Amino acid sequence: MPFRFDGAMSRFEPSFFSGNNNAGKQALSSDFASGNQNRETHFADDFAADVMAAQRLRSRKRLFFPLNFQSSYKYPLIVWLHSDGCNEDQINQVMPHISLRNFVGVGIRGTRAADANGLRFEWAENSAGIGAAHDNVISAIEEAQQRFSVHSDRIVLAGYGSGGTMALRIAMREPNRFGGVVSVGGSMPGNSIKQFDALRNRRLPMLWQWAKENDRYTQSQLHRDCQMAMSIGSQVEIRQYPGDDEMDTVVLSDLNDWVMRTVIPGASQVTNTADSPSSLYSVN
Repeated sequence: MPFRFDGAMSRFEPSFFSGNNNAGKQALSSDFASGNQNRETHFADDFAADVMAAQRLRSRKRLFFPLNFQSSYKYPLIVWLHSDGCNEDQINQVMPHISLRNFVGVGIRGTRAADANGLRFEWAENSAGIGAAHDNVISAIEEAQQRFSVHSDRIVLAGYGSGGTMALRIAMREPNRFGGVVSVGGSMPGNSIKQFDALRNRRLPMLWQWAKENDRYTQSQLHRDCQMAMSIGSQVEIRQYPGDDEMDTVVLSDLNDWVMRTVIPGASQVTNTADSPSSLYSVN
């Protein structure tokens, strides 16, 4: 049986972001935003810890650094858009189950606060919110390229839930910038396809991952999404999974598998150690 994330794994509890010094130190110790995974952070006193924790909350992105980083290797980059009610730190939950070694990753914060404390965020779907999300993604890509060794043709935009829908929306705005786009439980955005010629020429690779019992997943919705994908000539691979939530280790392992097969030419195919219960079909 695949491991399925419980609430503590897929969503971030307020205590994780509290002023508690130990919580702040633990979160900051795994923060690779500085680009130096070996440097230990020492706090001179409790006040310094609280200041650092406050600075961390204001960040709009979170960088994920692969194990055994090799500066001479051009890494693929996964840009992760979290689900509603979470934040950019979701990337630290999902990347270990995608791969600890294969990618540099960056998590992007949603464009609208979803709670009074400003700890949880969502994706505003108005024109201003979409524009802000697009700008934040591009800014994060540029920062990752400056700090790390990133392959410009192997940038994958991925997201969970509403983040998956926003990933599709942004990727279709600039199809030549991305090597592929992954939506984990997010539908195709309606009325957002504008670059028809560029999309048809690009034939943007897409991976859609859906739980069969997800309330948002219906045959009519899938039919509509497939029609949209065919209208722009995208190369779509659709995977369906049992249950009502896509966030489990099989889904994330399949995501890694797809990127290695589809986005990285000549990469060795990765085989899951456990049999995947997903079904697979393609729309070309």
